[in-house]
Amino acid sequence: MKNFTAEDLDETINGFEFKDFDGISEFNNIEFNNCLFKKFVTNNITFNNCYFFDSKFEDVDLSNTKFYNCSFVRTDFLTSKLVGVNFYMSSFKKVNFVECNSTYNNFSNATLKEVLFKNDKMNKLGLNETVFNKTKFDNCNLDNAEIFNTSLQLIDFSNSSINGILIDKYSLNGLTVNQEQALALSKMLGIIIKE
Repeated sequence: MKNFTAEDLDETINGFEFKDFDGISEFNNIEFNNCLFKKFVTNNITFNNCYFFDSKFEDVDLSNTKFYNCSFVRTDFLTSKLVGVNFYMSSFKKVNFVECNSTYNNFSNATLKEVLFKNDKMNKLGLNETVFNKTKFDNCNLDNAEIFNTSLQLIDFSNSSINGILIDKYSLNGLTVNQEQALALSKMLGIIIKE
């Protein structure tokens, strides 16, 4: 893979290795194909209507980055710091988030199809009107997440932590949880349980 520089900015970027963004703070309508984003720190970058195909984000710090209305297909986020990343209205298909710090992420109005979250720290995650299809959460920390108007039908949180989760009744329908989680959620709904 080649190294990216500001002169390479075009509508389509193929096979580049990004080590930084060379002072660029906003990308609009760019297609990234087979790109590697590896071992760099950047904050407050904005991607508008961008496409990421067969790409990988590995050991990067993208804190407070905004991905508005972006598409990710066959893309991996591995051992990265994604604190406060905003994925508003973005779509994901066959995407993996593995061992990332995704605290304060916003997936509102996003569509996630065949997405895996594995060993992720997702505290205070925001899901509002998010659409899931074949999405899996495996051993994630979803403590204090806020989930509203989001169908969790066929989603399994049973091996993840959901302490302090804020969730509406609609979103609970069809969600799989373990016994301890079910007890905590029932109390949140005002159900009184006698022993």
